[in-house]
Formats: sequence, C-alpha cells, structure tokens
Amino acid sequence: MAATLTAVNPALYQGPVMGTVSLLITNGKSWKAGQFLTVSSGALVACASDAVDIKYFALKDQADPGNATTYAEVGVIEADHIFAMNELNGAVTAANIGGRYALDVTSNVCTVDVDDAGHDAFIVKGVASADEPINNKSDDVKGRLYVSVLSSVLEA
Repeated sequence: MAATLTAVNPALYQGPVMGTVSLLITNGKSWKAGQFLTVSSGALVACASDAVDIKYFALKDQADPGNATTYAEVGVIEADHIFAMNELNGAVTAANIGGRYALDVTSNVCTVDVDDAGHDAFIVKGVASADEPINNKSDDVKGRLYVSVLSSVLEA
C-alpha cells in the first residue's frame, strides 16, 4: 500500500568520507542540516530551487549570523558521493534510474524534482523501492531515491 512519505533533507548514503571546509556565511542567510550550499560573492548561501551550482553540504543548522565575519564548517561534495533524498511530490520507480533531474527547495528541505529535467542537478543512481522493497513502495508519494550531484554542477 502506497504511503505519503515526509520529505526530509538529504543524507550522505554512500561514497568516500566527506571532507570539510570552513567558509564565511553570507550575512542574513540561514539553513538547515542537509541542505545543499553554494558560494555567492565569496560567502556561503543555501541553494535555491533549480540551482545548478551546488558545492557544499550543510552539516548542521545555521542561524543568520547577523554579521559578515562568521564562519561555518560545511561538507565538500564530490561527484562520487551518493545522497538519499525524497522526490518532491510524486513516486519514483526503477525507470528513474539514470535520469537527470532538478533540485527543489521548499521550506529549507531539499528534494529531487523528477518532473523538471530542465535544470539538471542530479543523476539518479537507485531508488529505495528497488533496494529496500519491504519499507519502500514504488508508488510511495515523495519516494526515496539515491542521487549524485552532476560533475558539471559541482564545477559550475
């Protein structure tokens, strides 16, 4: 029986140990653990929907620093990191494996939008319904999938 899952921020699922770096936070910006980040004008900001310049992974929640001199330690994403993520608002099946899809960010939660192939950020490496069929069904709404950030996005 299909379920509507609760979307949560991505988690590192597979790959090498994630390296970290400490970078300045943009004044006025905040994010939640698990969000994807990039740099704008030399300082960290959370990626927005349709971003094609993902670089970093938020290791913990970050409140607005209220200044331009605060640093945050963040994870450095590599092309062989695989993240477990939810789909934005639909189901995912084995047919999605190999597909390239966009990032959606709603209320500080990052998901994969399999209806948007115009802002490619991820390539689907697997779906939870195929890997863990007892706990995940192919018709689950906001189904879980395993993705890598595209090299072209990491290098943008």
